[in-house]
Amino acid sequence: MVRPRSDRSRPTPGPRPRGRPLRGRRPGLLRARAGRLRRPGRRPTGAVCAPGCRAKPGHGGGRRSGRDGGARLVSAVARPPWVERALREALQIQRSHALLIAGPSGLGQFELAQALMAAWLCEDHAPGSPACGHCAACHLVGQRSHPDATWLLPAARRVALGWEPVEESSSKAKPSQEIRIDEVRAVLGFAQSTPARGVAKVIGVFPAEAMNTIAANALLKTLEEPGGVLRFAIATEALDELLPTVRSRCQILPLRMPPREEAAAWLEAEGVKDAAALLTLAGGQVLRAQAWASAGWDVSKLHALPRAVAQGDLGAWSAATPAQLIDLLQRLVHDLLAVVAGAPAHYFAGVALPKVRHAAPLQRWAASLREARQRSDHPLQWALWLEALALEGQHALRAACQPINSAA
Repeated sequence: MVRPRSDRSRPTPGPRPRGRPLRGRRPGLLRARAGRLRRPGRRPTGAVCAPGCRAKPGHGGGRRSGRDGGARLVSAVARPPWVERALREALQIQRSHALLIAGPSGLGQFELAQALMAAWLCEDHAPGSPACGHCAACHLVGQRSHPDATWLLPAARRVALGWEPVEESSSKAKPSQEIRIDEVRAVLGFAQSTPARGVAKVIGVFPAEAMNTIAANALLKTLEEPGGVLRFAIATEALDELLPTVRSRCQILPLRMPPREEAAAWLEAEGVKDAAALLTLAGGQVLRAQAWASAGWDVSKLHALPRAVAQGDLGAWSAATPAQLIDLLQRLVHDLLAVVAGAPAHYFAGVALPKVRHAAPLQRWAASLREARQRSDHPLQWALWLEALALEGQHALRAACQPINSAA
């Protein structure tokens, strides 16, 4: 027989013990926290207004600092005039879900692809017009936080743009210059989901020639038969290096070289000194000339490059990357070969070039520079490589400047 438990074994009901009240360790802590709270009816500084807002102009919008440290709204980004013309033309003649922006490097293919993506995702603009720049979708695009937009970029490009911290990509090997299959597979998973905001899903690819063969083939099926409202903004600086199967599935949008007067005027408006001469050295590549000016490479320093090569001293270019310096040396040897053939110089026009007489040493130098360009991304010792490039260029110029009867 089981006896029931006595009432004494049960806990007597009573009021629960109350915890200690929350108190700040410092007297002004809670007061300081409360001061940060937004009062009802006030809009935080820099907020994006909803359509139809009748508040005073200037209370919101404008620039906002995002996680990248300098993101801006779409309307605040100043695009070159030739990029703006190409954007409006693309929005008017678009007939395909994939636009392939093709043109020489340094003209703004990446900026045009960004503007296309913003226009496709904008929620408050007329059809066939650029993005409004003030709606919520444009703000998300400017902050790179739109759920329906993604980019397919090489790891080195993301690090250079500040989209990926350096510590996450730092290892024994440098960040890859290629778009690999794992990155394409992640984008394909993004393409299979439905749009979060209901407008469209957009994928940007730049530079498209950075996709290796395996990655490009993995993208073909989605590029040919996109699911739902999926669009591609693909930009390339070397159209011939793309697979024919990729080119055939896109509508090609050519980005042409702007008139030299217009490009020089835009550079001067951006604060570039000696814009016309710098544009000549860059071969008409406007954004490359702007990047040189931002790096402190003025016309006098660039014009001193032939003399520095002849002296075998390239110490003034130690801050440049291997790819940048090799590009400049290739421009120099191109002009020297043109002078030997009796043609005018293309890049270093008006510069006192060495009086070369033989093309064979210059051709061997050009072939060596092409090989060096292929390994310019390898983690080599840059100081030793810089000295080797200087000695090689000096030897080539000495052999090319010898009299004809004593040519080696």
